[in-house]
Amino acid sequence: ASRGSSTAGAPTSSFGFDGIPRVGSDWPADPTGALGETWCFAAVNVHYALYDLAGTPVLGPAPFDSFFSFPAGTQVFDPKVIYDQYLHEFVLAFMAVNDAQQKSWILTIAIPDATASDRSTWCSSKIGADMVAGDGKQWADYPGLGYDADRVTITTNQFNFAGTGGFAYAQVLSFPKSSLYDCSAPIAFDSFTGADTRNPDGTKGFTLQPAQSVGASAPVQYMLSFEKTAKTSNVVLWRVKATITGVKLTKGALPVGKVSLPPYGTQGSGSLTNSNTWWDTGDLRLTSAFYDADLNKVYAAHAIERDLLPDAVTGGYPESVIRWYEVRPASAIASSILTRKGVIGTPETDAGWPAVATDGSGNLFVTYSRASQPLGEYLSAWAAEIVPGTTSASVTELAPGTARFDALAGVERWGDYNAVNRDPLDSSLVAVFNQYAASDGAGATSNWQQTVALVGHV
Repeated sequence: ASRGSSTAGAPTSSFGFDGIPRVGSDWPADPTGALGETWCFAAVNVHYALYDLAGTPVLGPAPFDSFFSFPAGTQVFDPKVIYDQYLHEFVLAFMAVNDAQQKSWILTIAIPDATASDRSTWCSSKIGADMVAGDGKQWADYPGLGYDADRVTITTNQFNFAGTGGFAYAQVLSFPKSSLYDCSAPIAFDSFTGADTRNPDGTKGFTLQPAQSVGASAPVQYMLSFEKTAKTSNVVLWRVKATITGVKLTKGALPVGKVSLPPYGTQGSGSLTNSNTWWDTGDLRLTSAFYDADLNKVYAAHAIERDLLPDAVTGGYPESVIRWYEVRPASAIASSILTRKGVIGTPETDAGWPAVATDGSGNLFVTYSRASQPLGEYLSAWAAEIVPGTTSASVTELAPGTARFDALAGVERWGDYNAVNRDPLDSSLVAVFNQYAASDGAGATSNWQQTVALVGHV
């Protein structure tokens, strides 16, 4: 299809395979990954795996914390994976925290696509996560991982350790790629914390999501975050840019109207009234971002509440739906424009944890999780497509769940994100990394299963 195609049926999956299964007591899955030119690199929770382009495992699943030494009692969590098509490199980033020692780290592993099957060519970095001295001790949570043509960006939410407690500030680390990709070079980065990452109205920014960037020239790192205020809500656009006087962070707020927190979701063979069978669809954090430099558009999405009608089975069902945004950055960032927004949802189903990317024709793809008690749908992997100039979505199921997910007491922690990236060899396709609830043969299941698929435009 040519750029600007305006019609489509449901997106189609031309290829797919099961990725990493649940290993031991690893919840939630937090499925992530990226497709490169030679390999496919996937991660979940605390494990990684490398696949060839036919979906055959070559390395792993294996624990990614084995690349580092930690003091006893350290917890590792929240992996994120990108593929930098500019320099043909995978990057895995994850967090580690030791509560007893009040220490926290940001870990990265850079993996050359050409030699990914040779672990001796991988480059790992371990960085103390608390960048600000004299304000107590913080630990890093919920990383964002993005890149532009020149730099890699890692963002975190910083929380105070026990004693003071609570959210402290958002943090942004901007790395020249040579610093992460070449282990003979010293680690170097620019950091933005505290007042730097406050919203334009002075409130604390939260979950700044750096974009994966595609296009012939994308020397600017864009990020998006969501701000809920008493009167309205804003999508905040952030820009990290290297200038002759240093790396600068700027921001601007774009009103998007009032939204409400998404409700918990239901799932097949569960209950509308028993919360022990529900699943957590998310909050108002934006869960991924993507910059299409050829269009000069930045995309992001999250879950919100929207009562979709008709509710034919229940007679009343407020849904958790996906809301997506398209922003056109301006040279003066405060002059940027929200060009489109829309909702992906189906009556009496609940959706959460979206990830976004465009193909080479500007079609927006969103992958997300979905389930429904009224429709008897177990937690499943879905994809939606929105063509340029429209707001309506065509959807397709990629991997259906096969049992009700019930791993822990209370509302189920299904996972905090999924992942998607543009196929670097075929720009008409995107690679999706999601999950579904997998039956263990005994009724409700505690098994999640990562799934990988190539999805395209019809």
